[in-house]
Amino acid sequence: MIKIGFFGLSLLMLLSPFLVFSSFKHQTSLRKTYMVGAVLWLAYVIFISSMGWLADFSFPPRIPIFLVIPITLIMIYWTGRSTFKSMLSQISLHRIIYVQSFRVIVELLIYGAALESIIPMRATFEGLNYDIFVGASALVIGALVQFKLLPSRWVLIWNIAALAVLSVTVYAFISSYYFLGFAETDLAYELTKLPYVLLPGVLLPFAIFYHICSIRQCLAKG
Repeated sequence: MIKIGFFGLSLLMLLSPFLVFSSFKHQTSLRKTYMVGAVLWLAYVIFISSMGWLADFSFPPRIPIFLVIPITLIMIYWTGRSTFKSMLSQISLHRIIYVQSFRVIVELLIYGAALESIIPMRATFEGLNYDIFVGASALVIGALVQFKLLPSRWVLIWNIAALAVLSVTVYAFISSYYFLGFAETDLAYELTKLPYVLLPGVLLPFAIFYHICSIRQCLAKG
């Protein structure tokens, strides 16, 4: 059931730009770029996972180097293009905030995987992972913005705080594997295989992606 959850949520997030960006279907070049890019990225994640390149817990950490950092740089570049910024200006601020609530489901999946000893409990909401509160707060922040009760500068602060929480979560994973001996457990390498590799390969990038989009919106509004 947990495996199905990771596959299903990852698929939903890959399709989410078509639902979140109402004008996305009319932006032919952006749509084609995204579709090709998403397919290539997913193929890349699956390839390096199947080749075992991520299943090496010696320094430096493979997952941040091969997955998190590259996709973050790609997203910063892509969302900075004028065509994307133009499309982003047509989207309501609260719409992108609401989508971050998907992280509640992510955290439940992580917790379920931790109960099966696939992911360290330290990386769940019982440990140092407070990301579930970000997902829940997205519903509140989104509603406040939708009803014009919260100015964009506070949304910017929320985004920065949420990214800080996400950084702590990443630290919880890295420290568990590299400093606390979780890498020596029987199921430690499951995170480098499907479907669990979709957590750092798809789900984490989408959390970062929508924060980048929201931050760009806030900066554009001044």
